[in-house]
Amino acid sequence: MKLINLFTVAFILLLSSCVPCKLITVSSESIPLRLKGYEFENDSIRISYRFWGAKGKMEFDVYNKTDVTLYFDWKISAFIPNDKMISYYEDLTNIEGVNYTYRQSRSSGTNVAKTATKHQDRIGVVPPHSLITNSQYKLVKKYVEVGQNGIFDHNNTPLRFRNFLTLSTNEKFEGKVSTIDNNFFVSKIKKVYFNKTGLYKGPTTFYVSYDF
Repeated sequence: MKLINLFTVAFILLLSSCVPCKLITVSSESIPLRLKGYEFENDSIRISYRFWGAKGKMEFDVYNKTDVTLYFDWKISAFIPNDKMISYYEDLTNIEGVNYTYRQSRSSGTNVAKTATKHQDRIGVVPPHSLITNSQYKLVKKYVEVGQNGIFDHNNTPLRFRNFLTLSTNEKFEGKVSTIDNNFFVSKIKKVYFNKTGLYKGPTTFYVSYDF
């Protein structure tokens, strides 16, 4: 039995090592590349980006450099791949049913009690000298969407994407409202095998495995 289990594990490891992957490099013409990744900064905030992971992540930290609370309106902030706006706010509610049985003197039956759970608040709050992290969306959905291997610039890239944020020092967004628009693009695609992806791990790269 142990021999069979060892053979199974070895076969799975061999199979996974042969799975083709695309290793994808992300670049930006406007956001500086620091030691730990791309980093945008102004007088009020510092935004740090990380893309590593399966199918990539639109993951970023927003650090509030000021002495006042900052507010983000997620509904009018968005991840924008190839000019298609995807709001960070989803006005959705999970409805979960809970079955319970009731009994009366002459009858019985089952009712469903429903509870509502909201996904997230529309307004994000960042206290002074603290940060929040957002990592809602994948950069690529499927292997076939990645495109051909090669080196690209901002004009011929298969994927351009933006991080558009709307913020204010006022919770009701009255008065001055600021926007941040950070742009990125895929600059390189190369083929590797799954067992080699860890060698390229970094905040400016990600990988997509072949979909069987």
